[in-house]
Amino acid sequence: MKIAILSDIHGITAALEAVTAHIDAWQPDHVIVNGDVVNRGPDSAACWRRINERRVTQGWQVLGGNHEMYVCKHANPIPDEEHIGVQAEINRNSRWTYEQLNGQVAELASLPPLAELTAPDGSRLRATHASMRGHSDGIYPDFDDEIIEQQVAPATAVFVSSHVHVAYTRHVNGTLLVNSGSAGQLCDGRDTRATYAQVTWHKGEWRAKIIRLPYDRAVTDRAFFASGFMDETGPIARLIYREWKTAVPLLPTWRVAYMTAVLNGDIPLAQSVSNFLDQL
Repeated sequence: MKIAILSDIHGITAALEAVTAHIDAWQPDHVIVNGDVVNRGPDSAACWRRINERRVTQGWQVLGGNHEMYVCKHANPIPDEEHIGVQAEINRNSRWTYEQLNGQVAELASLPPLAELTAPDGSRLRATHASMRGHSDGIYPDFDDEIIEQQVAPATAVFVSSHVHVAYTRHVNGTLLVNSGSAGQLCDGRDTRATYAQVTWHKGEWRAKIIRLPYDRAVTDRAFFASGFMDETGPIARLIYREWKTAVPLLPTWRVAYMTAVLNGDIPLAQSVSNFLDQL
């Protein structure tokens, strides 16, 4: 049994094309798209169309992630605290993505949170975007076994996670833990290629392999600007773009350094981003 898992495409069409071509050549029995097809990138609409077509015509299992949730929240006519004032400015990226999708997010909203596959010997693979505790509860490669046991419970032979944009495999007390990384915006600090995971079951044994693929980054670079992403999604676009360029996670560090001050009105959002990037 051969299973391909891709995730965190984030609207990067060229990366998606490279990954799907490799998957097609490998010819897996199952394909799981483990959330975050959309948002943070210049072409979410095209990426969703391609993934949804595979879902309908080839039976790909597509799961929801936290960014599908962020985008779908804009369909609510009553704004919550995340879409008012400065917080709305911080979240302009997801609003822009919602508009690029023409507000047609019903299918995104209905995506299931997890998928399970059973091998001939009865052992199971479970996939969900982050952990069993939620879409944003990432499983990082340096976490202690005790923490991961709580995040994946109830235990299965294979647990597939994504969300943190770091591709890795690891064994945790009998569970093969697989993180598919990111097909669009890897953030491991060293590698800008697209990743996906190949998981196999053969004669009672589960194995996993991370595949890293180059893609046309010049085309993607131009798309960030030509699409309107950089001009229309607010100051946070500069951080997202820099993350994509360098594979270095920046938003978590910016949040720690500036989020409270921005929300309190102590510093304008744009100035906080400029200061942060200058410090880099």
